[in-house]
Amino acid sequence: MSGITKPYLAAFRGSEKATQLMAIVRIAALYLAAGCMFGAIAHLAIDLTRGDGRIAMVWIPNAIAVAALLRWDAPREHLLFAALWMGNVAANLVAGDTFATASTLAASNLVEIGLALFLTRRFVGPRPDMRKVSDLILFVCFAGFCAPAASATIAMTALQSASQDILADWLKWVLTDGLGMILIAPTLLTFIDAARSPRAPTRRECIEWLLLTAIGTTIVAAIFIQTEYPLLFLVMPVVLSHAFRLGTLGTAFSIIKIGTIATLCTWLDRGPIRLFDHSEAVQFVVLQSFLASVFLVGLPVAALLNRQKDLITEMEDRGMQLGLLADNMSDAVMRYDLAGVCTYASASVVDVLGQPREHFVGKGAADDVHPDAKDEIATVKSRLVTGQTERERFTYRRVLDDSDGRPVFIEADCVLVRCERSGEPETIIVSCRDVSERVRLEKNLVRARRHAENAAIAKSQFLANMSHEIRTPMNGVLGFVELLLQSDLPEEQRKHAQLVQESGNSMMRLLNDILDLSKIEAGQIAVTEERVDLRDLVASCLRLHSANAAKKRIKLEEAVGDDLPEFILSDSLRLRQIILNLLGNAVKFTAQGTVTLRAYVDQHHLVIAIQDSGVGIEPTRLEAIFQPFEQADNATSRRFGGTGLGLTISRHMADLLGGRLSASSEPGKGSLFELRIPLVIPEGSEPIKAESRAPAAHHELIAGARILVAEDNDINRVLVSAMLERCGQTVDLVKNGEQAVAAVMEAKAKGAPFDLVLMDVQMPECDGYTATETIRSLGISANELPIVALTANAFEDDIQAALNAGMQAHLAKPLQMEALAGMLQHWLPTIGPRAVLPCASETIGSPVSPSLQERWISRREEAIDAVGRALREGALEGQSAEELARIVHKLAGTAGSFGEDTLGERAKSLELALRSAGNLDARIQAAEALLDAA
Repeated sequence: MSGITKPYLAAFRGSEKATQLMAIVRIAALYLAAGCMFGAIAHLAIDLTRGDGRIAMVWIPNAIAVAALLRWDAPREHLLFAALWMGNVAANLVAGDTFATASTLAASNLVEIGLALFLTRRFVGPRPDMRKVSDLILFVCFAGFCAPAASATIAMTALQSASQDILADWLKWVLTDGLGMILIAPTLLTFIDAARSPRAPTRRECIEWLLLTAIGTTIVAAIFIQTEYPLLFLVMPVVLSHAFRLGTLGTAFSIIKIGTIATLCTWLDRGPIRLFDHSEAVQFVVLQSFLASVFLVGLPVAALLNRQKDLITEMEDRGMQLGLLADNMSDAVMRYDLAGVCTYASASVVDVLGQPREHFVGKGAADDVHPDAKDEIATVKSRLVTGQTERERFTYRRVLDDSDGRPVFIEADCVLVRCERSGEPETIIVSCRDVSERVRLEKNLVRARRHAENAAIAKSQFLANMSHEIRTPMNGVLGFVELLLQSDLPEEQRKHAQLVQESGNSMMRLLNDILDLSKIEAGQIAVTEERVDLRDLVASCLRLHSANAAKKRIKLEEAVGDDLPEFILSDSLRLRQIILNLLGNAVKFTAQGTVTLRAYVDQHHLVIAIQDSGVGIEPTRLEAIFQPFEQADNATSRRFGGTGLGLTISRHMADLLGGRLSASSEPGKGSLFELRIPLVIPEGSEPIKAESRAPAAHHELIAGARILVAEDNDINRVLVSAMLERCGQTVDLVKNGEQAVAAVMEAKAKGAPFDLVLMDVQMPECDGYTATETIRSLGISANELPIVALTANAFEDDIQAALNAGMQAHLAKPLQMEALAGMLQHWLPTIGPRAVLPCASETIGSPVSPSLQERWISRREEAIDAVGRALREGALEGQSAEELARIVHKLAGTAGSFGEDTLGERAKSLELALRSAGNLDARIQAAEALLDAA
């Protein structure tokens, strides 16, 4: 720091200290003046009101100090307390007290002031409002009783030697100081607040103030000047008139006026107080009680009236705001009572409902409305009034159409308002708006959607029919071509047959691609999560394309990363389809060179990359090739052929698997297609590969057990019976649950009970659940007769429902011989020893007779026709849906037994959609999927 700046800095610091010193001096002078004033008021109170005793009859200095400190923030408040203590000590010394007594009494007053301030600030607030009843009551409690009680306890230590009755003096001190607190402090606080927020009174208020003050002063003075009549009761009407007409400020002024007149007159031996024939001390106690009653009647009533006035003003303001909002908002707002009669309508009803508000007020909600809306409005009102619902929204047609004669539709939001105390319905608030344009748009959308759905149904049916009609002759063509190629043909004819075969295969591929794309667009393709042997999947895909690659002398290479898990969770069918499409494209568009398939793990993803050395693709065409019927360019299409659907289908499949398919290429150098899907590794033990499963050629079963089959589908009855008889069992057949219960009870009565029951869960008249519960309720336990559920649905809920009904196990349709044999082995060995017969592990294909096959074909066609007819006629809801669900249930339980597993799965999905509370779209999609599978 330079030598030049040091003097200036020192001077600055000196001036700052001088300013602080001057501030301290000013505060000290102000506090000394306050202490002197406190002492003077204390001396006056002691000299004028103490009578023969040491305790003053009216003590106001503490109340003045508390009021001042609650409205002004005093810096260094402890210094002010010291000044007040010195002023009080001086007043006590002048009154003749010793220094010890004077000091103790002054200390007790400081304790009273400090405690009143602390309690009020802590529990009421730093700025208590005497216009609030709650603040006034708490202040009276803390400052009018708690603080004086503490002060009196300290003061008694100084006065105990001069007093003969400590308790009486303690009570007198509390009453004296408390009276000053409740009379003076609230009044001064009211005066200070009025002075800080001055308001020019109106001429009427000035006249009212002058008249009431003059009349009140005259009446009070007349009461306390005379000494003949006890007219104290006339003071209360004066106080109440001031409270009702002049508010809190006028009441505070009235209390001060009455207290001053009463105290002076009593001190001068005038007024009703002197009529009491008692000592002067008793008379002053009566005076204190009277002044306290004046306060307790005046200020609380004024505070209550002020609160009432504030509430009224607040309600008026709120009403004005609500009215302003209701009259200027676009919606029409209406209020109805519980009888449905309109009690209020906003101005906007003219714009929304087309009629003035006077037209609606006093009328019922369903009066003068459009006939189409009358019942709906009455229903909504009934639901609201009875408490069935708290809110309702509905759209109805207005009684008046617009100027062009078009119908006007109104959307109404109805809210039931309940009483806050009782919770009972009180009124209904309705908000209405014009939604005619939206209703018209919705109708157009519904119409367009219906057309689109019909078109989709027609498309699905057309594709299903065309697929069937094309596949049937093409299968014959390809089959006979294969036979021709196996015969001894001349070279030229062999070439012609090979061309026919290639054309037929191309047409079948095109048909499959079109069907796949149609299913994707309709959202009918779903993915399943299963364990996939990835290395085996990759190897099988390469094997399928090895022949074509070998013809073109293209080398197929496989590069599988060491970090690749053996099994992943994915959809093997969709994953295989993507890889086969990509490999097929790579081989097709590569004239010579290499096609490489790489599979590796990249963080949390599985990456399958297929790279070729083919013709390549222009970078600008990389996204276009994923669009339907698009290839790299026209020359490519002419040269290599194809529909351009393979990549489109593959990308959609990748999206379904939660991944993405991307491409990169350079013309003349080949292309790279990369499939990236989430890598999910299954938990638990690794499954046994299908190739390594040892075929269970025979199952050792106990022959001759009596088995009851309850099944309503005649085809399934024959199938299950054939399978059981093939295992050497004796079978009885029934068609429903009632017959099953009767058969079980009859067999038991004859002493030849059944050893096992196979119970279909969905049967007419009495289902399998009810039949099982009935059998168990008749005393036949599971140990005596095991019951196994048969159903086309193998969901967890179905299995649990079967167990809850009293069944012991569950078999899903279509039945497999191996699963059936395993179930028989589990439940039948507990029966007595019998001869053992072999039971083939193959499926039910072998025991099907030609007549049964014909019956299956007939039932299959009937079910497919029923689904198609329901789609065309829109009969997928209500009773028709129930009937259709029963039909497809039978189809679901039988199709797999005749080698049509996909058809059975689609039938299960349609049955579930029909029986669940799903939307119509889900049922339509499930029905279309079943037709596609057919």
